[in-house]
Amino acid sequence: MSTKTETVNIDALTQVLQGRREFYLALAGFYFKPLTQEQIDTMAQTDYSQFGLGEPLLDEGFNDITRVLRKRHTGTRQMLAIDFTSSFGGSATFEGKTAVPYASVFLSDKGLLSQQPRAEVFRVFKRNLLRVTDTNTPDDHLSFLLEFLAVMSDHTIEALQENRGEDARSCLEESRDFITNHILSWFDYFAETANKLIEARFYRGVLKITKGYLLMDLQTIEDLLEEMV
Repeated sequence: MSTKTETVNIDALTQVLQGRREFYLALAGFYFKPLTQEQIDTMAQTDYSQFGLGEPLLDEGFNDITRVLRKRHTGTRQMLAIDFTSSFGGSATFEGKTAVPYASVFLSDKGLLSQQPRAEVFRVFKRNLLRVTDTNTPDDHLSFLLEFLAVMSDHTIEALQENRGEDARSCLEESRDFITNHILSWFDYFAETANKLIEARFYRGVLKITKGYLLMDLQTIEDLLEEMV
């Protein structure tokens, strides 16, 4: 680790990285299965104004989900479950297209599962000594991609605390490239289709929050890397 890296506030960097980890895990959960009533009630009691940070998509997205949760009723959970199943679950189509959140569906010519994008993600996971334990779901599911970024935050923290500066930088650079090459490369196509299938504004908000956070995180990564020069 360079002299400058040794003098940076490791605690401050760790706090930022822990925040990234928790946010990515929360995002990953939105795309994997419908929300439970307990999750909905917990979210309804959360003040999301703290998360906007001036990023327009984040602000819009949190406004969307807050307005839905503020008016929640006995049918809210079912309404959100239907939206999830119709879009991310693939039970509905728009002009023959589903909005299942797999990179292969939006990056391959025929829109099929388990194509080249899945193989590329698998190689990244393998290089970082990770593997998907849910063998029924291809590796390039958006939940797994977001969870990978959470894991990489943990790896960065571990490297910093063990005085392995180059490894910490490598983890951040891997995360930056992963966001660009394996998520943002298809997210807009996915979100466009999903928005055609979603009825309520809650999951529209989730899509905005996801895109906004990914863009903001790219800048966060650059800022962290500067601290470690």
